[in-house]
Amino acid sequence: MEQILLMHPDIQYIKAFYFNMNMMSSTLILVITSIILLILLFPLFFFLRRRVDISLENEVLVLKSPFNTEKIDLDKALRSWKVQEAYYLRWGKFSAISMLFENGRRKNISSMYNQSNYDVLHRFLNTKFKSREIAG
Repeated sequence: MEQILLMHPDIQYIKAFYFNMNMMSSTLILVITSIILLILLFPLFFFLRRRVDISLENEVLVLKSPFNTEKIDLDKALRSWKVQEAYYLRWGKFSAISMLFENGRRKNISSMYNQSNYDVLHRFLNTKFKSREIAG
């Protein structure tokens, strides 16, 4: 009798439905967990991205971010620099300093996130390295 019940088509359908429901619930839990993690990490990413402090020590540019500190000797490493401007409908006009170094790397400092850092660097580059500016 027990074997007959296990072989009955309705019982097989119920087993398949139960298996699919378990699989759907685990998939749903995985999707919801991923969304919650993304929501939590999104503000953290943008907070850390904007946290770059700039200081100038003689002609050495010191960039301090939450995870590392980078020192760049502008007199030796800076090949050229230029100011680029962008107009956003919501936020208005922003400027960025794009610096090209001798090793081929680029570094961009934007006025969007920290206007005071941008102003200090722009003033310094205009006074010390005006000859290396490229017209934008």
